[in-house]
Amino acid sequence: MADLGNKDELEKALLVGIHGAPELRRAERRRFLGFFRERVIEAVTFSQLKGKGLQAMSKAVLDPRAVELVIHQDARQDAMPLMIQARKKGLDFTIVSNPDFIGKVAVVLVAADAVDIPRLLAEEEKAGN
Repeated sequence: MADLGNKDELEKALLVGIHGAPELRRAERRRFLGFFRERVIEAVTFSQLKGKGLQAMSKAVLDPRAVELVIHQDARQDAMPLMIQARKKGLDFTIVSNPDFIGKVAVVLVAADAVDIPRLLAEEEKAGN
């Protein structure tokens, strides 16, 4: 999309109408089920959810910074224990489905603000650990 900084208001309005509003770090949001990486407390992949990922997410749900558990539609069945735990803790949970999502992230736990989490479980799988 063209640079909006050098356009007059009419051109900007036309470009936004044609292409949609510009998005910040779109690929990052598509990778983490619609959220920025800096808000993610923990994320696990589909394969991790069947093993150590479920335990890691159960522990992460106890984090006081957590505000929402986000579950990919294809992981609903495997994430059922997390939904029950989130409900007991009073956390919101959302099931999402978007064909634009990229990667293998199945579940993310997000905070209201940015958090300093150096490495997520899903990123460890990506690195080949």
